[in-house]
Amino acid sequence: MPLKEKKEKEKPHSDNCNPGQQGESVESLMKDINVCRSVGLEIINRTRTVTLKEFRSYCFSGKILTTLPFEIGPDSRGICAFAKTPYSLRGSVGIVVCKADAFFLAIAFSNPFDYILYKIEFALEIFTEENHLGILSDVFSKMMKSKPYCGSSLFQRATLGYEHETLEVSKGNIRVQAKMSNNQKAVLKVQIENMNPPPYTKVV
Repeated sequence: MPLKEKKEKEKPHSDNCNPGQQGESVESLMKDINVCRSVGLEIINRTRTVTLKEFRSYCFSGKILTTLPFEIGPDSRGICAFAKTPYSLRGSVGIVVCKADAFFLAIAFSNPFDYILYKIEFALEIFTEENHLGILSDVFSKMMKSKPYCGSSLFQRATLGYEHETLEVSKGNIRVQAKMSNNQKAVLKVQIENMNPPPYTKVV
């Protein structure tokens, strides 16, 4: 067998699972984490043709506990978990980025150790310029410090309080929404879907 074909055959397959099939949920994954600050991320792909791939992550505080997905295809989902470093006085804070054929997606989160000084935050950004990524630590810092523009469809960030907030960004016919729970073992769910085009109106 040619070396190239052998390498392609041995290439790891995606660890996707269809939302309608049985599989470990992000909530059950979080039950096995025994530190006081963690973030479970679930990305649900409800599009017809988009595949999310080339996942990367950066942790400002804490570490990633599970592997990132290789890719998340249409009608599939992927999960991963982050947690604080044991015995440290810091939380679980970081960013996950991935790409599709027509855009890049960045998901930032912060579950701090000190709830008196800080609150749980999360942010979404969708963009098309690859050089916009740069070093992930810089991307994370920008997302968590920049003030979202009112009505921006490309970048949104929220600080959690008594109400649960839904973030939404969009580009073309793609819409991405996210929600995050406000607790020590926080769950961050991100959903990507196709937006239906507006009905055609004939100009008279």
